Amino acid sequence: MSKSLIQTVNPSTQAVAVDGIIPLGSVLRRYGCNCRLSGNAVELVGCGYYTVDAAVTVEPTAEGNVTVALYADGSQIPAAIGYGNAAAASPVTVPITTTIRLREDGTTSLTFVLTEGEGNVTNVSARVEKS
Repeated sequence: MSKSLIQTVNPSTQAVAVDGIIPLGSVLRRYGCNCRLSGNAVELVGCGYYTVDAAVTVEPTAEGNVTVALYADGSQIPAAIGYGNAAAASPVTVPITTTIRLREDGTTSLTFVLTEGEGNVTNVSARVEKS
């Protein structure tokens, strides 16, 4: 097994609708060949275990819950969901930490989706590591 890592950051403020993909920004660090940024997704290449750590800061347009979910190839990953609760226009940081096991060689695309709490995403930090 090879060790790979990618870390992305996006400190820009962007409006994201419910069920919208959260922009990951640009690559801060990357090594190895199993993790790469492709648009607003992190592509995982090859079978193995991948650890995902992310934090998304959202300023919702209305008071209530803010939920961010991790998707693999367009399907939500069970238990890879972060929750927060905020007043309108009050920022809340939603963390997601999980481990994913890919059993087959090939490419899998990971995206972060704002599933509840439409608003402005003001900061995104994501790290994916294959060990």
